[in-house]
Amino acid sequence: MLRQRGGFTLLEMLAVLAIIGLLAGLSTQLVRPAAPHLRLEGAARGLCAALRATRARAISANEEATLVLDLARKSYSSPSVRETLLPAEMRIEISIAKGQRDFGGNAGLKFFPSGASTGGDITLEIGNNRATIQVNWLSGATRCDVS
Repeated sequence: MLRQRGGFTLLEMLAVLAIIGLLAGLSTQLVRPAAPHLRLEGAARGLCAALRATRARAISANEEATLVLDLARKSYSSPSVRETLLPAEMRIEISIAKGQRDFGGNAGLKFFPSGASTGGDITLEIGNNRATIQVNWLSGATRCDVS
């Protein structure tokens, strides 16, 4: 009769080590928060894309479309973009037309069927990092600068 030895094969050991390595690599990404500069850049690019999508919606639907910034919740939404939250630690400064702001902490950038807009400037800051978003009132073009 043959006696079997207890233990693991080399292949089994390599498979277990590979799984442990993958889990260790993934866990560091989950524990460590993203760098402030990356959070700012992602939020600014998302807001710029939302502004451009809102302008495109106004032109294609041939009706006004407004991107609303909720300063209290630190979020934005429009007819073409669902509500999106900005990072909680972000500071937001807005310079827009007086009529586009209400007393509830909301501000809006309106786009017209011609492509024009009410225009304005938005500054986003996290720590020492700053992003500036400019919306031209005449053309409705959006320019994003992250520094």
